[in-house]
Amino acid sequence: MDYEMHKKDKYADPSPYPEVQVLSPNLYYASLLMDDYAGLVSEFTAISQYLYHYFFFKLIDKNLGELLENVAITEMHHMEIIAATVKKLGGNPIIAGSYSTCGNFWNGSFVYYGVQLCDRLKADIDSEYKAIAGYQKHIRMISDPYVQAILRRIILDEKIHIRLFNEALLKFCGCTYKPLN
Repeated sequence: MDYEMHKKDKYADPSPYPEVQVLSPNLYYASLLMDDYAGLVSEFTAISQYLYHYFFFKLIDKNLGELLENVAITEMHHMEIIAATVKKLGGNPIIAGSYSTCGNFWNGSFVYYGVQLCDRLKADIDSEYKAIAGYQKHIRMISDPYVQAILRRIILDEKIHIRLFNEALLKFCGCTYKPLN
């Protein structure tokens, strides 16, 4: 699969995505990645949250709307890459987490809906930090160098998203944000 084809230049790190491959099937690794795929803090949650915020932000400012829309598209690429990795590991990428959801299907309560623009942007930044922390944890738990490379590459995009969201927060709210943890 050519993941570069749909990459949004301003919204993703310029480095290429590694080829999706694994050393060997591993259902434990697949189950860990299911939380990144459709768990409480996951690509599916980020996509849903950013699209919801986009519906409001595009009415406030065209560029702010484009930011949320394009970050959501980048997260869709991450979700597709993780799904392909889960499949190579022998798993089944249904829309469910593993440990964070006790194996239950994803649901809309995972999204931070918010009311105010500034609170929504802070929640979006917080989501990116939590995603990075989850990926870093999984990099430590997974000894497959191919899977580690995929997660490290996704983290690069998440860092871009934090920067872009903080730029928007500064423009519209007069501040930047970094969670305490």
